[in-house]
Amino acid sequence: MILHPKNKWIQVEFSFDKKKESPEKSLVALPDDYKTAEKAYKAVSVVRDPEDEYKYGDILVLPTHIVREIELNDYKFYLVERNHVMAVVSAPE
Repeated sequence: MILHPKNKWIQVEFSFDKKKESPEKSLVALPDDYKTAEKAYKAVSVVRDPEDEYKYGDILVLPTHIVREIELNDYKFYLVERNHVMAVVSAPE
């Protein structure tokens, strides 16, 4: 399934900022659905930008809370509004 963002939306994925999570041993019992606090920002990879300002694979930094998840059947898509992009990450020249 392919999603085609429209208007001011950019499709992204979390492949850049994924960390391998290893279970840590703790002395406190926590609920199974407990999640640690997220950072205020997140680095994501561009999948599709209808305005071609960003190309596939560009790394964007944006506030974590603005990522919108869309679930259709067994597919998950992530969109962000263009005006929420804080920065573009690039390699030093």
